[in-house]
Amino acid sequence: MTTFIDDPEFDGQFVRTLSAATRGGADLGEALAVAERIVPGDFASWYRAWTQTAERVRAEADRALSSGDAVSARRGYLRAAEYYRQATFFARTDLDDPLLHAAYDGHVAAFEAAVPLLGHPTYRMVVEGDHVLARGYLFTPDDTDALRPTVILPAGYDSTAEMGYTFAAVTALDHGMNCLTFEGPGQGGILYRHKVPLRHDFEAVLSPVVDWLLTRPGVDPDALVLLGRSFAGYLAPRAATGEHRIAALVCDPVQYDFAVTIRRRAGERVWARLMDHDPSLDADLAPMMADPHERNGFQWRMAAHGTSSLSDYFRELARFSLVGIADRIGCPTLATSGEGDFADNGQLQTFADALAAPVTSHTFTKAEGAGGHCEGLGQDRFDQYAYGWLHTVLADPDRRPARARLSRVPAR
Repeated sequence: MTTFIDDPEFDGQFVRTLSAATRGGADLGEALAVAERIVPGDFASWYRAWTQTAERVRAEADRALSSGDAVSARRGYLRAAEYYRQATFFARTDLDDPLLHAAYDGHVAAFEAAVPLLGHPTYRMVVEGDHVLARGYLFTPDDTDALRPTVILPAGYDSTAEMGYTFAAVTALDHGMNCLTFEGPGQGGILYRHKVPLRHDFEAVLSPVVDWLLTRPGVDPDALVLLGRSFAGYLAPRAATGEHRIAALVCDPVQYDFAVTIRRRAGERVWARLMDHDPSLDADLAPMMADPHERNGFQWRMAAHGTSSLSDYFRELARFSLVGIADRIGCPTLATSGEGDFADNGQLQTFADALAAPVTSHTFTKAEGAGGHCEGLGQDRFDQYAYGWLHTVLADPDRRPARARLSRVPAR
């Protein structure tokens, strides 16, 4: 695939903006102009190039709106929101960093400015209580009470409820479905503003979100689709082990058991020291933080998990597992992966074998233009396959009784 920035980490994030362009969330020319101003390995240049463009585009959108050009304003606000989001990416190592908060606030403000101009109803969600905090947006094709399927999109490691609009909601709306995009503990503003870290028991987060969703008109309670992508390839199936009102589950890529991955990469000796809380282990792990990009990646993940050392982070991540509970998922499941996806732990078949519910597995390939993390630039390829599967599953006349029976099986 073509390289746009001579830095693998920068380039990997940059292509997400190119994908957003296909959903109205970026302009290819603007994005490529940003890439030309980014210095490989220079985090400050990344932040500066994106924020400068975001500020210019936001100002142009404001002027368009004031002159009565709502179309240009809407498009500008959505582009500015994406560019601000990109600015936050490598600034998330310190949750008190004013640069992070400036870019994140700009991201949310730009998207909020676009909401009245989207052309379809949008409802803001805030769920708070029982040690759960979540926020998001419900997008609907129209304001009628006609019952429709609803796609539920939890954020991943670094995405936001706002990003979910171009990442998933645009396609769901095109298919005549509602879409709820949301962030919970360890994600977006719940992390940056409230400093609530990720939790492995994501079913405790999803259930009150579903409670809220089912109070909304136009939501078919028998056609709730849980779509988990990137780190939500773990969060979504984990949530489905305890939340049985879900009619269909999509995981991309499947992330079944982080403990196995850590143990395999660390080796048995280091794993034993990790589990024994060996106080000297962090000194031996220090070389993993030598490379600036590796250090940045570990630091923002540690921040998301509420940990301050590599050993604590690995121990916390090891709790994120579906072992022994995957068979509690009671709905038809689509488990996918993109060829070469760094987040694919090679556990797709292990996950499929652990399910009692019907499961379909599929691997997207580089040859079809859909390799890499979450299918890279092949978002239409993913959407075509996933929504084709969803339409078949949701139309199955035997689906609802089967799901209802499974939903009554008590958790073990």
